Amino acid sequence: MSVVATAIKGVHFLVKPGISANILAYLLYRLACTFGIRRNVALTNLGIAYPESDPSWRREVVKKLYCNLSLSVMEFLILTKNPKAVSKWVTKVEGEEHLENLSKSGRGAVLLTAHMGNWELLAAWLACKGYPLVAGVRDPNDVHVSKLLAYYRKALGVETIPKKSLLLKGAKLLKQGKFIGILADQDGGTDGIRVSFMGKVASTVGGPAALSLLTKAPVVPIVSYRIAPYEHEILVLPPIEPLYELPREEAIREMTIKFNDILEGFIRRSPEQWLWLHRRWRD
Repeated sequence: MSVVATAIKGVHFLVKPGISANILAYLLYRLACTFGIRRNVALTNLGIAYPESDPSWRREVVKKLYCNLSLSVMEFLILTKNPKAVSKWVTKVEGEEHLENLSKSGRGAVLLTAHMGNWELLAAWLACKGYPLVAGVRDPNDVHVSKLLAYYRKALGVETIPKKSLLLKGAKLLKQGKFIGILADQDGGTDGIRVSFMGKVASTVGGPAALSLLTKAPVVPIVSYRIAPYEHEILVLPPIEPLYELPREEAIREMTIKFNDILEGFIRRSPEQWLWLHRRWRD
């Protein structure tokens, strides 16, 4: 087993709600601050998204991001031992009726979200509530970490499929009434659609729009925000129907532009909770 996977298992064994989790979260936070994990990438990204911002503000956002991620790791590991705790940790939900209506009708939906707040907790909450979630995931390069994460997510009741299989397998699942969760805020690579994101053109994944058009399933934006340690709120926006009236490529582009605007709104509400460590604007 790899060093990283062994370390994760060790922390998982030690972590418990309360003081042990808080101590471990603080140690992880101090480690991130000391080594400046992808700090330069985050600061560069913040400079792109907030060009008029003060450098000291950007540095503070990165520190708060490290804190959020450290807490999120501990929350995720605790939930794998007690998945039902998520119902207590989510203290406010706005717009859940949109999920309830779709679930009752048996209609599938694409859940559009971002690496905001604690996104693993969001998936755990959806599974705990009984919604038919299947989350699209990109496996880490470390095969041992990948297997460990799959094991933990299964313990939370979260079903997953690889992102590379989203279009084919996702379409079948949507037609069966499943909710396909997609984190659509990262670089889309050479096959992505070049549209504006946070004020600068970036390659963006077109999967959510393509799946929606292919299956006639609506896209439901959803996000989780941290209020405090072990306290979160979830926001669900109304379903967005696919643009049938436009040619396919044009529809995908227009829908992707709209989705980016929504994700940008999520991020600007609480910038310290977004994953700035990813090279979103690679070119």
